[in-house]
Amino acid sequence: MSLAQYDAHASLQDPEALLEEYLPMIKYHADQLMRRTPASIELDDMIDAGVLGLLDGAQRFDTSKDVLFKTFAAYRVRGAMIDYLRAFDWMPRGLRDTSKALQGAFHELEQRYGRPAEEKEIADFLELDIESYRQKLDQVRSMSVVYFDDLPSVSNAGEDELHVLDMIAGDASLMPEHQTAVGQFVDKLAGAIENLPQKEAVLLSLYYYEELTMKEVALVLGLTESRVSQVHSQMVMRLRSYLSLSADGKSTVRKRRVS
Repeated sequence: MSLAQYDAHASLQDPEALLEEYLPMIKYHADQLMRRTPASIELDDMIDAGVLGLLDGAQRFDTSKDVLFKTFAAYRVRGAMIDYLRAFDWMPRGLRDTSKALQGAFHELEQRYGRPAEEKEIADFLELDIESYRQKLDQVRSMSVVYFDDLPSVSNAGEDELHVLDMIAGDASLMPEHQTAVGQFVDKLAGAIENLPQKEAVLLSLYYYEELTMKEVALVLGLTESRVSQVHSQMVMRLRSYLSLSADGKSTVRKRRVS
């Protein structure tokens, strides 16, 4: 172990030092998720879940790998918060059904036309007027929380499943056995983003990459904040359809054994 790796390992074993450095990041992710969760969810509880995710990530992280702990920690923190939300099962069955219907409409129409379905086409397919369709998008706003269980787990026949996040920090010797399947998922995600309509692609870039608020995105796009929220919901439903992520959050990618 090099001196730099030793120092990094030692710092990860100090909970107080970790919290001092990463608590602002934990609070940031908690605030981001709180915007899309019911009022019954407490901010402090989200932060507590993030702290547990950070400490768990520090225990799992492999300092010998060419991955920044800051990047890995952000995944673990956000994942722990989303797992905390999921434990409540706060999403009503009717909302899951609405999400399923929307994703089904996206899938059917885009298979039919070979291009991203437009708003009116989706509304017509669902036998809704535009206003009612937009109300449905408002209803599924909370589905923009993509559970970490939605990300692929990879396994060969007879082997234990390996989650994509564990692969980031796990034994490097595992990577050759599973990198093809995860690479396929990443390629599929990149393709899905590339196929987004222009307005949705711009929104994704501004909100997730530039980290603008919904209000700031609205100013850039010349829309109301509520309309941006609806476009965001439409984008998420479209991506979930592309990636075959169910409303119940069940999606795995399995590596086929090569004979």
